[in-house]
Amino acid sequence: MSSVHPSSTTPSASTTPSASTTPATPTTVPPSSPTGEHDYGSARPSDDTLARAALTYCTDSADALMFATLKGAPDAWSVLSAMYSSASWMPERMQWQRPMAASRLEEWFVTGAARWGLRADSRALTTFRKSLEGWQTRLHDLLTSLAVIHHDFGVEEMPWYDRHDNGEDDCCPMPQTLAEAIWSHATVDGRYWLIGPDSTLWPEQVGDLCVRKDWAAPLCLWGLGHAPALKACDRPLAIVGSRGVNEYGRTVAYSLGRHAAGDGHTVVSGGAMGADAAAHWGAIRAREQYGDSAGSTIAVFAGGLTHIGPRSNQLLFDAIVANKGALISESFPGTVPQPHRFLLRNRIIAALASTVVVAQARRRSGALNTATWATELNRDIYAAPGDITTPSNGGCNRLIADGKAMLLCSCETVSDICHAAHRPATSGVADLAGTAQAAESAQTHLAEPPDIETAGAPSPEGHGLRERLIAIMRALRRPMPPERLIAAIAQDDSSTSPPQSQDVLAELGLMELDGVVTCGPEGFRLATGSD
Repeated sequence: MSSVHPSSTTPSASTTPSASTTPATPTTVPPSSPTGEHDYGSARPSDDTLARAALTYCTDSADALMFATLKGAPDAWSVLSAMYSSASWMPERMQWQRPMAASRLEEWFVTGAARWGLRADSRALTTFRKSLEGWQTRLHDLLTSLAVIHHDFGVEEMPWYDRHDNGEDDCCPMPQTLAEAIWSHATVDGRYWLIGPDSTLWPEQVGDLCVRKDWAAPLCLWGLGHAPALKACDRPLAIVGSRGVNEYGRTVAYSLGRHAAGDGHTVVSGGAMGADAAAHWGAIRAREQYGDSAGSTIAVFAGGLTHIGPRSNQLLFDAIVANKGALISESFPGTVPQPHRFLLRNRIIAALASTVVVAQARRRSGALNTATWATELNRDIYAAPGDITTPSNGGCNRLIADGKAMLLCSCETVSDICHAAHRPATSGVADLAGTAQAAESAQTHLAEPPDIETAGAPSPEGHGLRERLIAIMRALRRPMPPERLIAAIAQDDSSTSPPQSQDVLAELGLMELDGVVTCGPEGFRLATGSD
């Protein structure tokens, strides 16, 4: 059995306060929610999620030691409370709590490590104690910031532990004033939404990051945009690649993103220039074309959401939010996207996806790091081959040659690399503004008629034959032979003179000429790549 030691943990906070998560003026203006969107940020998360947000600030990065401690503790608030109660800077009148709180933290760490399949030896405990000092230093910074921002906030007067008559000590519930202060600070007064593992919107697949004993899943996630996008697709597609892709790489990423979203899949990428941006734009184009029948796109950022970038992609970020996508991060707002955070960000991209495609990458591209994470997580990996004389293709060609990725044969369809086409999930997904609103939203989405004009078809008055054919193909999301379409039209028609079979065939021919549908061996289907 392995043991926890310094080399097997992700970097923890040092004992010196870091400026990397000091709240700052956003370097990029956050997109505003479109009219009619739920105000997800206004709904206060659970106390456990708020405590996880505070612990994220304290660790300053993904930390396996903190993750192990949480696995052994009753909840995140207990860990945060014990960290405060065992700190050297706590009020003198509460010093009696220090030995007890420190002992509990070590007990939770040892227990959590065991549950994680690790052995916490003396070396591991030494490392834990050193890391704890750094966490407590940053906790002091956080509480100081809260006291400055919220003048009625008095941490020294707050109860953290209760001592009962029988001599036992229990963690008090999170004080309301502290919960409100953390929520306001962590969400920038509701600008961002915040979810934890107890949320119905939490993407369970990120839990796969615990497969390795030296990794840590995000404690919580911050987001901007449409939070239910995290649950709209069971097996999203991640598309990554170099920032400096050429036209070939951009075409591959854009086309894959467009076809994947057109089939109802969620497209995940990193919001960067180059291949990432092309993949996001492809998904956005599909949503513009097919509306709510298409999947959305999610951008994962290395720093806090107050530091989303690059600035040149601001229009892209606005478009992602406007088209019911989401911008997410595991970092506290204000966290600067330092180089090591991009590598940590890549693990979330790989974890969210079921399949990862590298559209184009050099031999030393960061996209290859995402592929490495995907390999460890047992995800399907594809790479687009390219001209061996062009350095931009070196990374993808090497992945294929080494057997680490399957060869991507086409970017004109995703049927051979993704699961079956589907409509994005809406029913049963609760948003952060309340279950009732979510149910109403889901029913609204499902009841919306298809957007015929954006599908490339004319828009005559009434329910014409073309509109009904498109609606049927959208509902079934798979190729259909002509006879099945004819039968479906006849069954759906309530008039006394339903269309004749030759009328349906003629309309299908016109739709194919207009680029609205394609005809293959299995029948007709909507042309997701049509303009």
